[in-house]
Amino acid sequence: MGIFASFVGALGLLRLPDAYTRMHAATVSVIGGAVVTVFGLALFLGASNPISSLKVLIIAAVIFFTSPVGSHAILRAAHKSRVPLWPRSVCDMLKEGEKDV
Repeated sequence: MGIFASFVGALGLLRLPDAYTRMHAATVSVIGGAVVTVFGLALFLGASNPISSLKVLIIAAVIFFTSPVGSHAILRAAHKSRVPLWPRSVCDMLKEGEKDV
């Protein structure tokens, strides 16, 4: 499952039209590829080595929570730097929420 998610994320990085959708594909690749693979490692270790299994689960949790936050921060900075959206994008929710300061 992890290899499939990594493959789909890599295809998304190559095929999607703008930075915003490509970052979504990268996040899918990290969450689906890395976290699922690391979780599988924790299951593989299982009862034979419970301390290592717990450490691996903590690593998976850290990746699971920090990857979307980092992606959001990068895309927010890209939006503030006026990186253009794909011309066929339907709406820009961040632009609608901006205040003129």
